[in-house]
Amino acid sequence: MQNKLTWSLGGLLGAALVGVPLAVFAEGRPSLVNTRIATPFGANGHSSTVDGRVFVGNIGEDHATTTTTWIARVFRPEAVTYDAAGKPSFAGTFSAGKTVQVRNGENALAFCFTNPAQPYTLSGGVAVYQPFIFDSMMFNGDNVFRRRTADLRVSQPFTPQAEVASFTTGALETLRTVTGATLRGIEPTMTSDGRLLIYQGAPANTGGIDHMMYAYNPTPCLATGWSNPRPLSMMFNDPDAGVKRYPLAWKRLKAATGEDFGDTASGPLVRGAYAWVDHEGRNLLYIAVTYTDGARREAVSLVGADTNWAAYHIDGAINTDRMDIAHLFYSGPMWNFEQERLPSQSFPPGQGNEAHYLPVTKTHDVLSLFGSNTGDYNEVDLGELMDPFHLLFLPMNELVTRAGAYDLTRTPDLSGHFFTGALVGSASISPSNAVTRASPDSLWQPHGKGKALVVPGGSALAVPLADPPGAPLPGVGADVRALSVEFAVRPDADIQQGCTTGNPYRYLMQKAGGLDVIYEAGNQLHFSLVVNGQRVRLGFSPALPVGQWTHVAYTWDGTTGVFHEYFNGVPTNRALPVAPGSARLGAGTLYIGAGANLDTQRCPANGEGSFRGAIDEVRIFTHARSNRSICLTAHGANCREEAIQHAPSAGQFVMSAQAPACSGTQALNTAACQSAMHRVCAQRGAGDAMANTTNTWDTIQQLVSNRPPISLAGVPVSSTATDLTVACAPIQHQSVAVTFEELARIHAGCTDDRVVTGTHCAAAAHRFCNSQGWTTGQIFELTSRPWVGCFNSGLRVDVEKSVLGPVSNLGDYTAPGSRLEVSQWCRTQGYGAGVVQEIPSGTKAHVHCFQPAVTAAWKYAP
Repeated sequence: MQNKLTWSLGGLLGAALVGVPLAVFAEGRPSLVNTRIATPFGANGHSSTVDGRVFVGNIGEDHATTTTTWIARVFRPEAVTYDAAGKPSFAGTFSAGKTVQVRNGENALAFCFTNPAQPYTLSGGVAVYQPFIFDSMMFNGDNVFRRRTADLRVSQPFTPQAEVASFTTGALETLRTVTGATLRGIEPTMTSDGRLLIYQGAPANTGGIDHMMYAYNPTPCLATGWSNPRPLSMMFNDPDAGVKRYPLAWKRLKAATGEDFGDTASGPLVRGAYAWVDHEGRNLLYIAVTYTDGARREAVSLVGADTNWAAYHIDGAINTDRMDIAHLFYSGPMWNFEQERLPSQSFPPGQGNEAHYLPVTKTHDVLSLFGSNTGDYNEVDLGELMDPFHLLFLPMNELVTRAGAYDLTRTPDLSGHFFTGALVGSASISPSNAVTRASPDSLWQPHGKGKALVVPGGSALAVPLADPPGAPLPGVGADVRALSVEFAVRPDADIQQGCTTGNPYRYLMQKAGGLDVIYEAGNQLHFSLVVNGQRVRLGFSPALPVGQWTHVAYTWDGTTGVFHEYFNGVPTNRALPVAPGSARLGAGTLYIGAGANLDTQRCPANGEGSFRGAIDEVRIFTHARSNRSICLTAHGANCREEAIQHAPSAGQFVMSAQAPACSGTQALNTAACQSAMHRVCAQRGAGDAMANTTNTWDTIQQLVSNRPPISLAGVPVSSTATDLTVACAPIQHQSVAVTFEELARIHAGCTDDRVVTGTHCAAAAHRFCNSQGWTTGQIFELTSRPWVGCFNSGLRVDVEKSVLGPVSNLGDYTAPGSRLEVSQWCRTQGYGAGVVQEIPSGTKAHVHCFQPAVTAAWKYAP
C-alpha cells in the first residue's frame, strides 16, 4: 500500500466546520505558565491531602511556650471562577478553617494516608479524613521527625460551602530507622503510598540540613522501620527493590550542566530545601539557591523522570523576579481537578470537573502548585521538557550550578545534550519576568515565559554544538531528513530608529554552514538552511511588530522538501522554496542575538549587524513539527482552530519521524511504537473520518472539544523490513490519562513506565475501559502518565495460543511477532485487527477483534 497523502485534513475540516454553531467549540483555555495568581491561602509552611481538598498550615509560633498554631482549611474547587480570558480566581475557594495548637510542632509537615485511594470516609454527610501528620521538632530540638494521628472533619464536603467542622491531633511518636536511630531532618514530604519520605537533612543524620535526603519504609506510615537515610542522588544505586518502584530512582541525577550528582554520601549532593514530591515519586520540587537571608529560598526547581533526571530551574511565573521574595513550601493536587478527568476518577467519584478545573493550561501534563508562604498559584508544564527530537532547548533563564548557586553568565540547555549557552558581551538574562509579558498585557497576546535573553546590540548567546564521544549526533555531525526551529522574539521598539541608509540587516541567529535567521531592515525575518550543502533561502517573511512578542517557527521536511513558516502558531501561507534532501548544523558555535562577527554598530549600513531586543524559548528539533505541536508552545497565541486544519507533510507520516526508536519490527513491543502508531492514526484517522460523512459530526466534536483530539490507538497488522501496516482504532472512542497509581489498583502488575507495553497494563487498560462502558482498552501514549484509549470491539473471545501462531505459542504475547499474529488471526475472522486484553489461562489469550477506522502502511524510515 502506498504511503501517499491523497487527502487534506485541513480542507475537509474547513469545509465541514462551515455552519457549525460556535457553542460546539470548547471555550479557550489560556496558558498560565507565565502568570502568577494570588490566593487567599497563606501560612508559614503547609501540606495538602492527596485529593487536594484539605490544606493544613502553620499560622503562629510561640517560642516561649514552644507552641505552634496549625490551621486546617478546605480548598473548594467548586468555587473557582474564571474571567473572560479564562484566568481563574481563588477569592472564595479556601474556607475560614479551624485551628489547633500543638507543642514543639514544625512549620513544615506531610500527610500520610494508609489508603490513598480512599483518603476520607463519609459519615452523616461529613467527610472524615484520618491521616497521620509527619513533622519535625522545631523548638530547642535536634530536628527529630515524629508522626501523630489527625482527625479532620469536613461539613458540606465537595461543595462551595465546604468547611472544616473539627480538627484534632493525637499523640506523638518518634520516627526510627531499622537500626533504632532517630530519623532527623526538617520539611518532610511523602509519596501518596506513604513509603517514600524526602526531606532536608544531612548524610550523617545528625539534624544538619541543606541536603535533599530520603528514607524508605516498606510499610506505609509506620513510625519505625525506616531505612537508614541516604542522599537523594543515591536513590539510583539503592539496593532496596522497594526504592526502585519510584521513577526518581531509575537514573543518576545530573546538574543542569550535565555533571553527575554524587553516588556516595561524601560526593557532590543535591542541595535544596522545602521539597515537595509528587504522588508517584516521579519528580521532586525543591528550592535550589541561597536567598538574601542565607537560606535556600530562591530558584524553584524540579528534578526527576520528567526532566530526564537533570535539575531544571523552572522558567516561568513560579520563579518571580530574581531575589525579590523568598520561595518556601509548595504543594499540588496533581491531576485531581483536571477538566479532562473522567467523573469516575474524581474525588468524590461521579463528580466531574468540566466547569471548575485546574490546571488551566491545556497541554498534556501541567502541574498545579499552591504556595503558602508566597500566597500564590502557579502552573508548570512538564510536557514540554522532554522530546526525543530535541536537539537544543534554551529556556533563557539563569543557570543553577551543581553546587546550588546562580551562574548569571550562562543559560542551561534542557535538550539532554547539555549545550550550555554562554553570554557574550553585554548580553544578559533578564532579572525580571516583566520582559516576557505581552504588550499590551494579556493572556491572549503572544508572550514569552519566565526570563529571557536580552541583547542590546554587539552581544549574543554562544552555544557550542558538538558530537558526543563515539558517534555523531543527528543534526550536528550526522545528517537528518527534517528540522524545526522555534523561538519567541521581541525587537526593541526603536531597533530601526535612525537607520535610514544602506541595508541594515541583522543576525538574529547564525550557525556557520548550518542555518541563519536574519532580521531585515523592514522588520521581516529571512530564514536560511543548508540542504545538501547548498544554502536555501526562504525570502522575506511578513513584518514583525516591534516592541511586542512574536512566536516564530520554521519546519523543513526533507522527504518532500517542503518548508513551513509559522507566526504565533499560524502558517503565514507564503510561497516557499522546496528542497528535498538532508541537513545538519555541524559542530561549532551557534550564535543567538548576533552573528559570529558580533557587530556593535547601532545601524549596520552594510548589514551583518547584531539584533537588539529580547529572545526566548529557543528550540531546535530533528523532525518537522506539526502545526498543532507548534501552537501548543506558542504562549498567548489563539491558534488552535487554525492548527487542527493544517495537514501534516508526508515526511511526518514515517514511524521514526514520530518516535525515533520505532525503527523496525523489533520495536513493535515498545512504548515508542505505541506512540508512533497513535500519532499517525491521529492524523490519518481524522482525515478518513472527515471524508466519511457518517463520521463528520462525531469527528468535529472530537477535534474541537476539550477531550484529546482524535486520540486513536494504533495496532500493528503486518510488518516488512521497510513498512508497517497499522490499523487505527474506531473513531468513536474515549481517551483519557490514567495514572499508574490508578492502573495498579485495577491490576497490580501495571506499576510504571517499564511495563507499559506488557500484558499487565493491557489487562489494566481493558478493565478500566470496561468500567467506563467500553469493551476494549489500549494504552496508546506515555507522557508523565499513560493515556488510555477505550473503544468497542466486535469479537471478544478466548483463543488457544497455538491457534494464534508460533510466536504466540511461546507464551509471550508482547513479542512483536505475537502482536502481528493476533491481528492476522482477527483478519481471518472478518475483522481488521486485534489485541490481547487478558491472559485467562496458561494456554489461552483473551483476544478482541475490531474494525479499524482506517488501515494504512507507513514507512519506518524516510
